[in-house]
Amino acid sequence: MDHADGRYVGPRRPLDIVDHADLERIHQAALEILAETGCMMHSERALDVLEAHGATVDRETTAVRIPASAVEEALATLPRSFTLGGREPEFDLPLDGEHVYLSSDGCATRVRDADGTVRQSVKQDVYEAARVVEGMDNLSMTSALVSAQDTPEESRVLHEFDACMRASRKHTMVVSMKDATEARALIRMAEAVAGGAAELERRPTFSVILGTVSPLHQERFGMDLAIALAEAGVPTMLYPMPILGATSPVTPAGTAVVGAAEILAAITAVQLAVPGAKLIHAGGPTSLYMRTGSYFANVPEALTLRALQGQMAHYWGLPAGLGWGGTKAKQPEAQAAYENTLGLIVELLSGADFLFGAGLLDSVQIMSLEELVIADEVFGMVTRLVRGVTVDHEHLAVDLIKKLGFRGDYLFEQHTREHVRELWQARLGETGTYDSWKNAGSPRLEDKARAVADGILARRAPEFPAELGREFDDIIAAVESGRF
Repeated sequence: MDHADGRYVGPRRPLDIVDHADLERIHQAALEILAETGCMMHSERALDVLEAHGATVDRETTAVRIPASAVEEALATLPRSFTLGGREPEFDLPLDGEHVYLSSDGCATRVRDADGTVRQSVKQDVYEAARVVEGMDNLSMTSALVSAQDTPEESRVLHEFDACMRASRKHTMVVSMKDATEARALIRMAEAVAGGAAELERRPTFSVILGTVSPLHQERFGMDLAIALAEAGVPTMLYPMPILGATSPVTPAGTAVVGAAEILAAITAVQLAVPGAKLIHAGGPTSLYMRTGSYFANVPEALTLRALQGQMAHYWGLPAGLGWGGTKAKQPEAQAAYENTLGLIVELLSGADFLFGAGLLDSVQIMSLEELVIADEVFGMVTRLVRGVTVDHEHLAVDLIKKLGFRGDYLFEQHTREHVRELWQARLGETGTYDSWKNAGSPRLEDKARAVADGILARRAPEFPAELGREFDDIIAAVESGRF
């Protein structure tokens, strides 16, 4: 069975945060902002493309006012579904609205070790986190959960990709890429994995998160990077991160308009440059805690906005890959559990195709292997909720109910044996009696999660072809020596 078969949930009846008329109002408001105020872009190529399609460009300020006709033309060329390729085909992930996935996130700079000590991250941490992702059934993609701070800055993203690919056969999400120069080397590495440029375009083995900059900016090198990735067939997750009351209006509806304008501007630039580019509506709106100036990712307003982003993605015909997690908790405990679980439920029910953010604490600043394992457990439970109830002749079991009548003997029936594995089974949480738990030493959930992670790391790593490893080493060395 391929990995994606276990992540199938079927068509969903999504949770609607707003109705269709309100989606249209948000869309129209974003079009008005883009036409009259515009968005700032620093890419000459993007500005040239937009100007050729009727936009008004101020080359001095890099502000571009984009007409609705250009936006609608771009939206018409979006691919409605595509596949995220694994390092090996059995881990390919179709984005088709009927599967749901969970990924780790990236860019944390600190690691929480088993004894609770927090330290700076290194490349080995990237590798070990990806090994744990590889070993968890409910985690479908990996990423550089932390920064490889012991590697040169000019090749750091390549070292992080190298660690993920050596550790896992699953799709890799790249978070820390800065510009098109880095992209060229990374694309070369990915082509080596996929077996050439054409195969990479068909089943891209990595995708990239590209943030917009609120309010109404694109990253300095973002559009050039997005266009370069699009030309190679690599999917880009466009990721607006407005902060209510700081970089966007304090009202959720106003923040939704800012995020929509930013993502529509990016879609328009990329799609008009490369029609059919694989784009994903990502996003991680947050809220400002007015007393301290801290931002919070899991307050109700931020969760509501992410659910709304899921609706907007489907309104525009995009897959939805939403930011998730971001708990303020500093260790795996109750706050992390209730914040992250609520986010999973809301975002998956709103129609998200996948979520990323597993494995992080303290507003995505600290990586925790325990959190990765706990996320795997909770995601399995929540996706069972999303899958709902199958109502057909076999599952209604009317003949069996008639047969047994008033006898409670279902445990011994063939029907039970055939369907019992459809029930969700806890693998981490407590399922025994109080006495059995006490006799086992009263283990904490965090300790059990760490034991699972350590067990995965103690196993043999997935095989990585030696020739591919040498090619990776050569590309990284060429970048570090200035020869690439």
